[in-house]
Amino acid sequence: MSKYESEKTQSHDRGRFSEGRHFAPVRLPFRRRLQTLAVLWHSCSIAATLSFFFFLCAVPPMWPLIIAYLVWIVFDDAPETGKLRTRKWMKNLKIWRWYAGYFPLHLHKTVSLEHKKTYIFGYHPHGILSFGAFGNFSTEATGWSEKFPGIDVSLLTLSSNFRTPLYRDYLQSMSLASVSKRSCEHLLDRSQSICIVVGGAQESLLAQPFTADLVLKKRLGFVKLAIKSGASLVPVFSFGENDLFEQVKNNPDTALYRFQQTFKKLMGFTMPLFHARGVFNYDFGLMPYRRPINTVVGRPIHVEKNENPTEEEVKKIQATYVRELERLWEENRDKFAPKRKREMRIVA
Repeated sequence: MSKYESEKTQSHDRGRFSEGRHFAPVRLPFRRRLQTLAVLWHSCSIAATLSFFFFLCAVPPMWPLIIAYLVWIVFDDAPETGKLRTRKWMKNLKIWRWYAGYFPLHLHKTVSLEHKKTYIFGYHPHGILSFGAFGNFSTEATGWSEKFPGIDVSLLTLSSNFRTPLYRDYLQSMSLASVSKRSCEHLLDRSQSICIVVGGAQESLLAQPFTADLVLKKRLGFVKLAIKSGASLVPVFSFGENDLFEQVKNNPDTALYRFQQTFKKLMGFTMPLFHARGVFNYDFGLMPYRRPINTVVGRPIHVEKNENPTEEEVKKIQATYVRELERLWEENRDKFAPKRKREMRIVA
């Protein structure tokens, strides 16, 4: 039994109130409080930065600066043109070590990567909020630069995130960029490695604890990018990413699923209905469970640069990528997914 599970069990009698809620004991190591705070900040960062922005809007002396800033956002194309505004000190903040310690989050290297090459890292699975992708590729919490020296990576996210005041600047300081085709091409042209959460919003709807259902069959865009740029493909599998939340059942024949699909078509992203634990209780809330995430970086798949690849060539490289991803799963599943309900599946 893990330390967390032990604490939870011991707290049942001390912390049980009405409706069977199991509250966290008052006497917990301060380190664990800091870990919770770090993950809470990440989970609420978009709401926090927006709230601060609206607070500034309520201060009249700030209006000229706010107007100038909003005009700058309209014309600033950095997120779409591969212009990074990384602040290394941001990626090295102590808060990210607390963040990694919450789950905990670990990064596992299987082979060395040549620092002179450019890579496209494919991250699987998406999970609900891709906590592992952020912790490994946007911070130094798990020691990326020590394990893979000389390889700078930009984690890619939705373009809409860069239209949110202040939040966009926060993301850029952590080396994040837009996942748009234009942005990817510009970054790769500058020999900047990128990380794409391949399954996207559709895969987030499949995230259930102790399963690994992937959306990959028709995902050919990242393979085409690799061939056109000459970048090597590297599959990455995060064991435990799907275990962090419970998701309301949304089978394809349900009204919820139809609503989520319609929402995705209109907005470009979707809204899984999920829950896990709270800040002060173990039973319900929007905080992720304290369950380990083990991110395993696979072997690179080198491709010949071809600006006009055929469909057959793209599918051949994709098949090689899938085989390497399956190898990652098979070699590590017993160690990092002992409680799995079934094997990894590529369902769409």
